[in-house]
Amino acid sequence: QVSFAIAVPEVNAAVKNHYQDPEYRAKISAAVKKRYQDPEYRAKMEAAAKKRWEDPEYRAKQNAAIKKRGQDPEYRAKTSAAIKRRWQDPEYRAKMKAAHPKGHD
Repeated sequence: QVSFAIAVPEVNAAVKNHYQDPEYRAKISAAVKKRYQDPEYRAKMEAAAKKRWEDPEYRAKQNAAIKKRGQDPEYRAKTSAAIKRRWQDPEYRAKMKAAHPKGHD
């Protein structure tokens, strides 16, 4: 009988090794994208997420994590840079202006 406490670090190491392989990452990415194209699967995941957020303990834990992450200067700088890059894309800018026409000139 194998103890899960012993097996978990080995599994984690194996998964990390797999993710170093671009082919493996592409294969997993394609599988996940395909799965999310299924309306039934998406509905199932949406229902599960809604149910989780109804739990006050889960909600409090998530809100605390979000608040903590938002206070991290490194995270804020990274997010700011990503948003600035995104707004440099004319297609993205046009899409956002169309979605929010007032005050976004």
